[in-house]
Amino acid sequence: MKKIIQLLSQPKTLIPIFAVLVAALTFYGFQNLGKAPKVPAQIESATYGNSIANDGNISLSFPKSGRLEAVLVKEGDAVKPGQVLARLSAGDALGAVNQAKGALDLARAQFASLNVEYANTQKQQDLLVANARKTLLSSGLEGTPNNQDVNLPVITGTYNCDKEGSYILKSYRSADRDSGYTFNYSGLESGIAPVKYDTPVALGTCGLQIKFTQNDTFNSQTIWTIAIPNTKSSVYLTNKNAYDLAVSNREKILADLISKVGTNPGADSVAEAQIKAAEGAYQAAWGAYQNNVITSPVNGVATFVDANLKVGQSVVANKPVISISQQ
Repeated sequence: MKKIIQLLSQPKTLIPIFAVLVAALTFYGFQNLGKAPKVPAQIESATYGNSIANDGNISLSFPKSGRLEAVLVKEGDAVKPGQVLARLSAGDALGAVNQAKGALDLARAQFASLNVEYANTQKQQDLLVANARKTLLSSGLEGTPNNQDVNLPVITGTYNCDKEGSYILKSYRSADRDSGYTFNYSGLESGIAPVKYDTPVALGTCGLQIKFTQNDTFNSQTIWTIAIPNTKSSVYLTNKNAYDLAVSNREKILADLISKVGTNPGADSVAEAQIKAAEGAYQAAWGAYQNNVITSPVNGVATFVDANLKVGQSVVANKPVISISQQ
């Protein structure tokens, strides 16, 4: 002890000792400058994809190296699952995400537009086919008598029912004040109606009307047949071709749209394939961008934030920089 006191009381001896100590401390300081404090030993965590220390803290790191853009948490802060804690500068990756999202939104909008187009086109084509069908069934209608008769029925109106067949007309004397006759009809529909010469009366409920040509005599024994459609009419073949063409056009036009929209179950759809491709591209771009972000996997508290996490500085991949204590 006396030797130590004597040594400290001698300035010439003390100065070199302090010089050596200062040099050692300075060397140690420079060696550790910029290094993060040591964290506890880690084990892999399949649950969070990061690592869990022996004390239960979850250590988080960037999957890739880069330049730090922001640190959004400090020690003691409560965090929630999915909360962004830190991120790297990743303008290109974020741009790719926005571009992929735009392509996905466009694909979905085009799909919706095609569905609207299909619905409108289907209504239009259905109407064209229905009109052609009505023309086919309504044109050139006439009553064919079972014997020679000059009292011919005149058929007007539009046949609005789709069922094909015939009306069978049989007349008989009655108290009708205009003609003195009434007829009943059967076949496609059943009912009775007065024989009229000037004003047509309804023939059933499908839109047709009927009146008779007036002559001196009316043969109540005649039976008339009104065929729908009238295949013996001079306009039948023209109307039949027009109807067949309308049906063919409808099938072709809708088939082309179906291949794009995918209305039929199990059918290949160009629009749906484009959406799936855009979704895949968006997910890939988003996954690539996520490599530049640290998010909290759980509810917890930030127990450690690397003091060297400074905006603008480079960050090493897979180096734990933030720890979360799970709650």
